[in-house]
Amino acid sequence: MGSFLKHALAALCAFYAAVTPYAAGAEETHPLAVIVSSSPETAVIQQINPRDLGLIYWKKKQYWQGGARIRPVNLHAEHPLRIHFSKVVLGSLPNEQADYWNGLYFHGTTPPYSVQSEEAVLRYVNITKGAVGYVDACKLDDRVKPLLWINDGMISSSKPALDCEPRP
Repeated sequence: MGSFLKHALAALCAFYAAVTPYAAGAEETHPLAVIVSSSPETAVIQQINPRDLGLIYWKKKQYWQGGARIRPVNLHAEHPLRIHFSKVVLGSLPNEQADYWNGLYFHGTTPPYSVQSEEAVLRYVNITKGAVGYVDACKLDDRVKPLLWINDGMISSSKPALDCEPRP
């Protein structure tokens, strides 16, 4: 195979992996849960309007109704759940958002805090007043409370059926 063809095939595979959020494995096909803390000390909100979720992550909505600052947290830009979340909620891939954030940086607005793992999201949301994040719905525990669900490309307040059994 020629060098050009090898590089073109490699680029195509990389592109497919980037735009197919669950290409890495079937175990990641669970719905996403949008979460806040279940702790009375850090929980400041009991519901989120699905339409507001994008505004929160674009930092166009920065305060909860009671006046507390909203502290959104993201998984790192290459994480399959972040890619899926970004496509559904923000309508773009994380790498396509750089110009937006670069433009806001000089006005004092920084992107949502970013962490490396779902466990880090759970911990951050649990201990940070006003925090909101997202994880695989099967990773939920009593530290957090789900307010929204992302399933089949839709954002909903209705809990979907969950099959959290490991997949082959």
